[in-house]
Amino acid sequence: MEFERDPNRKRKTKEIKETPLSEPKSTFNLDEFSKQKKTTVQNEIKDESSQSKTVGRPRKNKVYSTIRLQKYNVNRINALQNTLEFETQDDLVASLLDRLENQIEPEQRTMFEMYMKTYESRDRKKKQK
Repeated sequence: MEFERDPNRKRKTKEIKETPLSEPKSTFNLDEFSKQKKTTVQNEIKDESSQSKTVGRPRKNKVYSTIRLQKYNVNRINALQNTLEFETQDDLVASLLDRLENQIEPEQRTMFEMYMKTYESRDRKKKQK
């Protein structure tokens, strides 16, 4: 197969100019970078030591997990916590769960204990990994 050009079409040629090489304004210098990094790290260490180490709530040697609740239920928990004068939401929930545990029937208690064993063993396995 041969490519045939239209004879009525004129050939346009454009001159291509040579692109001049450009040089960077500055280059990376490892020595200067390491000096700057050392000074910034030293400044950060000084800043951290001057600040108090305890940021946020104290943990009281407890392990926390997150559950998802609707905003309405969060507001109810907060209202009950303040009304019943519990120190934390955790204390309120623990108290309410204790009351529920004491009211369940023997069959439900058996199921509850089985579920608790299952969840506790799952948590232990996750900690070991």
